Amino acid sequence: MARRNRKATSGMRLRLGASVLSAARGVDTRLVKDRLGRFERVHRRYVDAQRKVDAAESQLRAAQARLEESEALQDEAVEMVARTLVMDGEPRANPFEAVGTPAPSVITRLPSAEEVQAVHALAAAVQRSTKVSKATFQAAQAADKAAQVVEQALAAVAKQQDGVRDARRLREAVGQGWEAALAALKRVAQAAAKEGAPDLYATLFPPVVRPTTKSKAPEEQAPAVTATPTAA
Repeated sequence: MARRNRKATSGMRLRLGASVLSAARGVDTRLVKDRLGRFERVHRRYVDAQRKVDAAESQLRAAQARLEESEALQDEAVEMVARTLVMDGEPRANPFEAVGTPAPSVITRLPSAEEVQAVHALAAAVQRSTKVSKATFQAAQAADKAAQVVEQALAAVAKQQDGVRDARRLREAVGQGWEAALAALKRVAQAAAKEGAPDLYATLFPPVVRPTTKSKAPEEQAPAVTATPTAA
């Protein structure tokens, strides 16, 4: 069966790199000095690339939170238009029927970009009408402004998503160099065993101890089933 190549995650790279460099401070590394120095430089670049990913993801989360807030305010503005239209005499079932737009419940359940367009259309239709009250006209203006805020928030989220993708691409590009530098360090550490440093590789790359499942105590094991003798 072909062996599947498992790609290291960013967290694994950070932990392994820190472990190798920490272990290197307690052992003679003269035989692997050049490779170790190269790996240390690449690891620093990878740590920096990961920080940029973390920062970009944090900015994206903040932009998404602002979008959620602005969408909630937009929904409130739509409901305000509906309430003022009902006060103007429009039916409660769909106060937007007179201006030719979907009901409030339909608009507020649309995807973000579609809802923005629907709110703009609603505001424009209400402001064109000559039968609405001043309160309804002002509510439509407020809804239109709320939709503009959502548009800006959507653009900010899209920009931050691009930033996250770019930061991750950069991290993976540095990660390829990190993998190559690690493999080269492993090779020279293994070769150093023949040159008088037999414990160097084991010190830098100790075996991973995986937790094992606890075996049951003898009294917890199921009792043996004895066969009942067959009557002659």
